[in-house]
Amino acid sequence: MKQTVEEAAIESCVIDRSIYNDEYQPYYLDGFKDGAEWQAKQSPWISVKERLPGKNTGVFFTVEWKDSRKGYFVGLYYGNGQWESDNRMFLQDSPLYRITHYMPIPSFDEILEANRDVLERIKEKGD
Repeated sequence: MKQTVEEAAIESCVIDRSIYNDEYQPYYLDGFKDGAEWQAKQSPWISVKERLPGKNTGVFFTVEWKDSRKGYFVGLYYGNGQWESDNRMFLQDSPLYRITHYMPIPSFDEILEANRDVLERIKEKGD
C-alpha cells in the first residue's frame, strides 16, 4: 500500500520528536509536503558526471554527437566506460560523441507499483 505524503510527514514527526512539537506541526507538515512535491518534479535522468550505473546494468542512455545530434538508447552499461545498444558499442571517451545521462530501467514490479492507482481505477470500471 502506498503511503500518502501527509501520512509520511506525520510518521517522520513521530520518529524524530527532537525536531517536532505540536506548536510547529503545521509548519513541519507544510515543509515536508513542499519537499515531496519538489522531489516529484526532479528528472529521473542521472548525469554520468554525477555517477555511473553499476556494472552490467540495463539502462536508458543519451548520446550527444559532436554535430549536435542527440540519440536515446536502451542498452547495457558494462563498466569501464562501455555502453552497448543493439550490438553497437559506445565508449565514454570517444572523440565523436559523448554519453551524457542515463536512467535505470525499472523492474516490472516497480512499474506495477508506480501505476497501481491506474490499475485499481481500471478494475473498478470493469474495463
